[in-house]
Amino acid sequence: MTRVVVLGGGIAGLTAAFRRSSAGETTVLEAGPRAGGSVRTIREDGFTLECGPNTLRTSEAAERLLLDLGLDAVAVAADGKAPRWIVRGGSPRAVVPGPAALFNKVFTLKGKLRLLKEPFVAPRLASLEDESVHSFFARRFGEEAALYGAGPMVSGVYAGDPHSLSIRSAFPRLWEAEGAGGSVIRGFLRKKEKRPGDAQAPPRHRARTLTFSGGLFTLIENLQRRLASRLGCRVETNAAAVSVEGPLSSPGPRWRVRTADGRAFDADVLVSTLSAPQTARLLDNVLTRSSAALAAVPSSPVTVVLAAYFAPASPADAPRGFGGLIPQVEGFRSLGILYPASLFTGRAPEGFVLTTSFLGGALDRAFAGAPDADLLAVAGSEVARFFPRLGPPARTWIARWPEAIPQMPLGHHRTLAALDADLAALEATAPGALHVTSGFRDGIALGERIARGEAIGKALA
Repeated sequence: MTRVVVLGGGIAGLTAAFRRSSAGETTVLEAGPRAGGSVRTIREDGFTLECGPNTLRTSEAAERLLLDLGLDAVAVAADGKAPRWIVRGGSPRAVVPGPAALFNKVFTLKGKLRLLKEPFVAPRLASLEDESVHSFFARRFGEEAALYGAGPMVSGVYAGDPHSLSIRSAFPRLWEAEGAGGSVIRGFLRKKEKRPGDAQAPPRHRARTLTFSGGLFTLIENLQRRLASRLGCRVETNAAAVSVEGPLSSPGPRWRVRTADGRAFDADVLVSTLSAPQTARLLDNVLTRSSAALAAVPSSPVTVVLAAYFAPASPADAPRGFGGLIPQVEGFRSLGILYPASLFTGRAPEGFVLTTSFLGGALDRAFAGAPDADLLAVAGSEVARFFPRLGPPARTWIARWPEAIPQMPLGHHRTLAALDADLAALEATAPGALHVTSGFRDGIALGERIARGEAIGKALA
């Protein structure tokens, strides 16, 4: 029987274990006291609060997982018409995606006219190997789009710096669209064109944005219960891997993983879902081409401040919609503020509204580690700028993520290419022995992590 050890008990690692296609032992090693990675839900006194991701944007793999876990029927979908906001001039302004964005008040008339010129902008030079997100948007859509479109997008998704984040690695669809059509808009239009022979193609997946009545950790709990019911499958918490020996000579296991508490776990197949620096440290003897670059991949720290307020007398004075993103040029310290009780029912007891503020990030690293009092003061004052009639918060919670989100600096694609070369070399001598996935390689959204976990799980043999 094949023995599989999965390093990391986040959503990708748990999904890989759940989707394993062959029989045998499966052990998930999680360094912390609980599985779930960045998915963490507080359930307290009638409040349901998310400390990490607030919603699941489903991929096809995520939809299959919900169905197989019996969670599809209890999923709570967000209102697709709920407004989203971007701050400009100190005030939240409603935005909508797609062509209708030309009618919002985030961009000036000059900025909107510049957006329309994108198909006529000269394509990038063949010699341009990579580009920052800010530079890409400024070149293709104009400086205003870079500041008030790309800036808040980067803050909201990566808590990153748009001047240093790679467009090619962080938003590959945009980079590829320009390469395919000479223009981002033309590239996407070409992709949508129906090709001959596609008449029988399955309908395109329609992603949903959802959660569960008990919060996103419901997904983790159900995965753990299903894994615990399987013979030979276990999730070990407080089991930080400190060394990996291998690939070892046969006969016998290919790998031996040692944990901080002195235990050893033998494996025929190893799956790493750890961060780039952790992967490099544990597998430096195998990843000889890529380990130095992987060790240098940074992560941005994020601190989440959750607050409950007594609902104001007038609904017009309360938060509504998804929440707002805040461009750096606006002078706020919050990267964005979400309104979970407005988006989903049952998040708070009757008579309360909620806000979730994100602080720190790549451009404000030190403040992510500030004392609680400073974080609460800043978060509260910036919420008050938007909703002055809320009054002081009745309850607050703080969640700290020192290494929240992997960053993808310029040239990150070369790091990934070196990693691919290392994995290919190992595959030639030890087929199927090692699988590597993480946010720095396969996307950071929950739907993407589930999809990659499913793919690895089905490949395990």
